[in-house]
Amino acid sequence: MKTLFIDTHYNDVYLRLYNDNTLYKKEEIMGEKQNSTLIMPMLAKLLENQEYDEILVVNGPGSFTGVRLGVTIAKTLAYTLKKPIKVIDYLNMMNLSLDSNDHIVALSDGNGFFVGEFKEYKKIKEYYYLNNSEFKEFNHDNHVDTDVSIDMDKVLNYVKTIDYTNPHAVNPIYIKLIGVEYAKKNS
Repeated sequence: MKTLFIDTHYNDVYLRLYNDNTLYKKEEIMGEKQNSTLIMPMLAKLLENQEYDEILVVNGPGSFTGVRLGVTIAKTLAYTLKKPIKVIDYLNMMNLSLDSNDHIVALSDGNGFFVGEFKEYKKIKEYYYLNNSEFKEFNHDNHVDTDVSIDMDKVLNYVKTIDYTNPHAVNPIYIKLIGVEYAKKNS
């Protein structure tokens, strides 16, 4: 089974084709600012003369624009080409890549951290966001894994166990409050 993997949750873009769990072909952009103008030519290059059976998209958390970019492309491909789609979030990818089964993982965006808590590889509460000072205090009292190398074999094996999703039901994960909501909450 060939899987098109799309991950744009933050500043980088990862487009990959897997044949079963083996990486077949990839295109990546690291640290660019104009991902929205670069991703479609990259995708065309990746898929040139290639077929795929399903789509796997990372739906966040991360940059507002980055997350929307990947999710929108994945949904459009799934719907228009009638390809089945599966969704995974990046905190769960971090979770699955660790050897222990009870832990807290966090992903930094520079201003703070997206945090996920897991027990026996299952999310035990809703993801949340802590600014840098809140995270420093939180990390003092808890062991938090922030530097996790993603193990795509584990991720792809996990994805085999989840169901396909209706493309219209695929939504980005937004955890941070936008400026107006944050000001309102703290007034």
